[in-house]
Order: sequence, then structure tokens, then C-alpha cells
Amino acid sequence: MDINAINNSAVSGLNSNSSLQLNKTQTNKIDNFQSESLNLSISNYNIQRSEFSQNIQSLNDGIAISNISMNSIEKQQNYLNTIQEKLQNSENLENKNDIRKSINEDLVAFNRLAYDTKYKNENLLVTQKEANNSITIDTNSQTFSMEKTNTAEFANTIFDVVNNKDLNIDTNLENAKNVVSSSMEKLENTFNQFDNFSNQLKNSAKEDISKQFELYNEKSTENINFGKEANDFSKTNINANVGYLAAAQANIVQEQSVRLLS
Repeated sequence: MDINAINNSAVSGLNSNSSLQLNKTQTNKIDNFQSESLNLSISNYNIQRSEFSQNIQSLNDGIAISNISMNSIEKQQNYLNTIQEKLQNSENLENKNDIRKSINEDLVAFNRLAYDTKYKNENLLVTQKEANNSITIDTNSQTFSMEKTNTAEFANTIFDVVNNKDLNIDTNLENAKNVVSSSMEKLENTFNQFDNFSNQLKNSAKEDISKQFELYNEKSTENINFGKEANDFSKTNINANVGYLAAAQANIVQEQSVRLLS
């Protein structure tokens, strides 16, 4: 046998084995790189998904707070309208002070609404000296805040001018009407503040939901198999968040919602 042929065969086999080993090593490196990239992509994806969900929940809380507050304020406005009508109609009474009892009943109901209007045990329409007297909603990118109004103070002021002044004196009666009118304006301003606050939160929620759709579509078009982690985040999840928002915007406040949420 030709010794050169044996040597050439051995060298050829050695080179072949080395090439296979090199290809295997390179393949492993590529697989590891792809695996690490996949894990990183999934991790970032889940972080974004979690942030979106937390944002929607926070914004949903703020929308619920606004709706509950506006619902109670509308009822308080009805009480003030009734009180104003009683003051105006008292001109036909011989003793105008006789309307005090009826007005006081309205003021008690007004005050009860102020103190009973809560969300997660937080007062929304009254303020306390030692408490946080602002409503703040935080997301990962924005902070929304508005100052609370102590609507109970309106009732206290009206009570004072109605009960501590003789309403048979024209100037006292006129002053009582003016105080009620002023309280009605302040209450209307408070309602508008909550309405504007709610609109800001709704717009932010819509933006976040839109970003969720973009994230979902982006991952859907990538040629990567995300497995269970990616599949968990589907259109169902997005639609659920839309549902949360819709619930807050729609009929979240019913007749007994204040007590149920307090």
C-alpha cells in the first residue's frame, strides 16, 4: 500500500472532522445567540405588556373616581336648586323663617352625599386638614392630578346664613339667595374639573390601548416563535383592557355605588 495514499486519506479525514467540529461550534454559538435574543425580546415584551396593563388600571381608577364624583355632584346640585326655590318662594310666607326646617333637611342630605362619596375608602368631595387633599393618578410616563373641593363647606355656609339670620329681613333673605347661587357656581366648577380630569385620563387610556395594538401587531409580524409567553398577550387581552375602560366610562356608577366602593 502506498504510504502517501494512507497519509492523504488520514489528513483528509482529519480536515473533515475539524470542519464538522467547527461548523458544530458555530451552529451552537448561533443557537445560543438566537436563544438569548429570544429571551431578551420576550422579557422586554412582557415588561411592556405589564406596563400597559398597569397604566390602564390606574387610568381606569381615575375615570371611576371622576364618574362617581360627578354623579354625586349632580345630586348635590339638585339639593341646591331645591333650596334656592324654597328661598324664592318664601316671599309669599308670612314668616319666612318657617322654611328653615325644610332647608336644613336638604342640607343634611347634601352633606351626607359629600361624606359618603368615596373610592376605595378615599373621600372625594370633602377635605381634611391632615389628609392628602388632591387626587393623583400615576402611570409609567405621566402624572395626573387635581385638587379636591370641600363641598361640605358649602352646606355649612348656607346653614349659617339661613339659620343665624332673620329671613324676614329682606337683606338677609337676599344674602341667603346669593350664598346659595355662589355655592352652585362653585359646585359647577368642581363638576367641570372632574369632567376635564376624566377626559384627560380617557385620552391617555386610548393612547395606551393603541400602543398595545401596535405592540401586538409588531410581535405578530416578527418571524419568531414566542411560545406560551407571547401567546398569552393576545387580542383578547387588549379587548379586555378596552372593556375595563368602557366600564369606567359607562355605567360604573349606580344608585348605591358610593356605598359599595367606600
